[in-house]
Amino acid sequence: MTTLWGRIRALLRLALLIVILLTLVVSWVLPLLLALVSKAAASHLRVRLMAIWAQVSLWVMGVKVQLDGMPPKPPFFLVSNHLSYLDILVLWSRIDTYFLAKSELGSWPVLGPLIRAAGTLFINRRRRGDVKPAIERVKSRLRLGNGVTFFPEGTSSSGGRLLDFKTSLFEVALETDLPVHVACLFYWLDSKQHVVEKEVCWWGDMSFGPHFLHMLTLPQIQVRIRLADSPVRGPNRKELAALARERMQELFEPMHDWSLVQPDEDAGIPL
Repeated sequence: MTTLWGRIRALLRLALLIVILLTLVVSWVLPLLLALVSKAAASHLRVRLMAIWAQVSLWVMGVKVQLDGMPPKPPFFLVSNHLSYLDILVLWSRIDTYFLAKSELGSWPVLGPLIRAAGTLFINRRRRGDVKPAIERVKSRLRLGNGVTFFPEGTSSSGGRLLDFKTSLFEVALETDLPVHVACLFYWLDSKQHVVEKEVCWWGDMSFGPHFLHMLTLPQIQVRIRLADSPVRGPNRKELAALARERMQELFEPMHDWSLVQPDEDAGIPL
């Protein structure tokens, strides 16, 4: 049950987040002007602005980020497990990267236009013909000297296990001759009164609005980004995906006892 102070905390955080977001939107005029001189420089500036916005927003939300390992140097191709809508902010706060996300995310109110304006690339997985254009868009971003991150599970989960990987986008690494860097996220709460897989992770049939507002009532959220010591390479996309999943499994920490969750309760939701 949310306390009165928890509700006040959520309202204050929400007000600050709106102010921070408006400041970010105003700042986007800078990369637009810089693009007249250099598209590559503008692209790097935009991702730095997103990093600053993510760092300040996470601080306001009481999210403390711990980074284990060295971020890859751009251009790079990075994969990570997927647990929450917070994942993008968490990775942005420590790694200069753009994201490749499901097309459904771009249609969300508020968040959709925001990440679209931030240069996020989208793919419609339901249309086989959209894979090749998405790969070309990622390659163009890499040619500008940027890093690109995507979530190969294709959906968020409760953090009890890694889901199966979608393999099609690993073709990017093969066509660009880039290795695949691997990251793994882990959230936890210091308070025993709260359940991290339900109050931070976002999966199943959870509604975004109520979940987000409740999350703002939490005193503090801890998250760790673990980066693999070395990237992986493979002869084809299926073997490359399998190798990346093996590397991620080495970094993975289950956030709850998987045996206590029914399989149909962790089907995930599209992100």
